[in-house]
Amino acid sequence: MEEMLDNFSNDYSVRRVFVKEEPRIEANNYPTRPSLAGGLLNNKFVLFCIILYAVVFFGAILAEKNKFFSKFIPMLKGEIFLSDDRIITSIDDKFPIMINKHDPRVREELSHKDSVTSLFDDAALNLCMAGESVAEVGAHYGYNCIMLGQILKTNGKYVAIEANPNVAKCLYKNIILNDLAETVEVVEKAASDRPGRGVIEDIVALFRDRKEGDQAITKTVNVECETLNEMLKDKGVSLILIGVPNAAFAVLKGADKIIDESDNIKILAHLDMDRVDKSIDVRGDLTLLAKHGLKFYEVVSAESISEVSIDEMIDKKEFVVLMRKDK
Repeated sequence: MEEMLDNFSNDYSVRRVFVKEEPRIEANNYPTRPSLAGGLLNNKFVLFCIILYAVVFFGAILAEKNKFFSKFIPMLKGEIFLSDDRIITSIDDKFPIMINKHDPRVREELSHKDSVTSLFDDAALNLCMAGESVAEVGAHYGYNCIMLGQILKTNGKYVAIEANPNVAKCLYKNIILNDLAETVEVVEKAASDRPGRGVIEDIVALFRDRKEGDQAITKTVNVECETLNEMLKDKGVSLILIGVPNAAFAVLKGADKIIDESDNIKILAHLDMDRVDKSIDVRGDLTLLAKHGLKFYEVVSAESISEVSIDEMIDKKEFVVLMRKDK
């Protein structure tokens, strides 16, 4: 017993101290999982992209008042999506242009080729001379207006005639985006053979069909009609572009005074005989134009034309024709 007491005494001598320990709480060593938004914002590259997109998006909207963004936009590849089904892309990586994303031809051409491939457009660019006054019927989003406007910027004038009010909104923006407000005048009317009211089709959406491809869904829009004689009065226009194949003859009828009074008038027209109203006397209208002193030339290439007779024109389907007075 004494031995046991000695052992007890040895084990718990004054040199040993009892310490009351606090209960241990095991820490959770698993990392806290951040939220998706927090993770993205913590990623510097993603945050940079978000800020850049915001700058570009709002810059595109403000570009009409800020020349920096007007110059910056064409450097971007692809499209900038805006509200109201509009997008901003560029022509030849130089000139910004706002279009309706549902317009199949223009969007396809501009987005993938950076330009619009068209014999009519190429011939128009070749015909335009510095210092002259040009009028375009069916200016659309302003492709020709922008390209020819670069030639006419110094001392020329351009009258862009566009009847579709939704398209005209983009046309106004594109003129400002490309610093052409002093050169280009927009007339929001339809060119016809008489004043009054008319109806046009406006593309509102695309319907994708596996067999027939993209099909445009349109709605009718009532517009004001006026003759070119009235719209171009006292403007000294020497080149008229008519890019409305189904209404070209009505447009020409309403320009008879301009044609008769001008000695150097040139008219470039895109004609599609299958789309011309069957009630129109095509031969009679062409004969009347010939009496006003016009000669007809088929545009073979942007820089090549070949004289064509009225009979030959009637037998053709879709082609580009140059009408001019030869001295």
